[in-house]
Amino acid sequence: MFSERKTVANIYDRSYEIFKPVTKRMSSIFKPLDKKLKIARIRTSYEKYGSFIIFVTSLVSLCSFIFLSIFGSLLLGLSLINFLMYFFLSLFFSTITALFLYFYPHLKISERKSKIDNSLPFITIYLSTIIRSGFPPQHMFKLLSKFKQYKTISQEARKITSDVDGLGLDLPNALTRAMARSPSDGWTELLAGLRNSITVGGDIGKYLEEKAKGFIQQYKHRLEDFSRILALFMNIYITVVIVGLVFFVVISSLMVTIGGISVNTIKFMQYIIVLVGLPIISAVFILLIKSSSPWGSED
Repeated sequence: MFSERKTVANIYDRSYEIFKPVTKRMSSIFKPLDKKLKIARIRTSYEKYGSFIIFVTSLVSLCSFIFLSIFGSLLLGLSLINFLMYFFLSLFFSTITALFLYFYPHLKISERKSKIDNSLPFITIYLSTIIRSGFPPQHMFKLLSKFKQYKTISQEARKITSDVDGLGLDLPNALTRAMARSPSDGWTELLAGLRNSITVGGDIGKYLEEKAKGFIQQYKHRLEDFSRILALFMNIYITVVIVGLVFFVVISSLMVTIGGISVNTIKFMQYIIVLVGLPIISAVFILLIKSSSPWGSED
């Protein structure tokens, strides 16, 4: 794990060394990522991450242009128009890559939020049981930090414990820091209520029981919403992807029969749609379904 983090850090550092002047000029674009990177737990500065985006985008653009030029030349032959088409296609792929990397911290935050929200009903019951057993509030976060079934929320609890034991903060202040870096509104609300109960001296056990009931109701609603979304995605995938692909193959074959477009051009378009377009669209659908699922795996 440590060696993997070191390798990733080296990639960020090398990218920054190469593209530092460009990143400095584009700092206004990457500056909004600063807070997002911290909440997403991506351990690098926004300047280095911006350099990484530029590096990967340039690499994708170059590799896709070379691949398309070789593959396309074998099918379509050599011509200036074809190379212009390869150039614009490579720009399209690099733009998609840049957008994905730019919004990747948002996706990570959304993923962490989903995992925390999905575990809150069960975690709140667990915390209520700990408090009812007579453990002090600070100790319940130590126990929660060792709860391996829900790793994301365990990391949040581990950070709270670290702030208390390592930095010497009292629990209310540690909870305030945790609320500031929380990706989940539900987790923030739970911590705020705990902080107020500790400060004022309220019944923490009763508060957790009431919150657990509310989180369970929200979880039931998410399950119902997911069943409807899954049916919608299934209909869209069948209509757009499967039927659309068959329709494209049929229409493109008819275009060859009618004339006006060469067979090699149609073959090239079909290869791009089947080998590149279809996997990308399928991957997008998988990511959408996974992000909407209330059963996010933390293995």
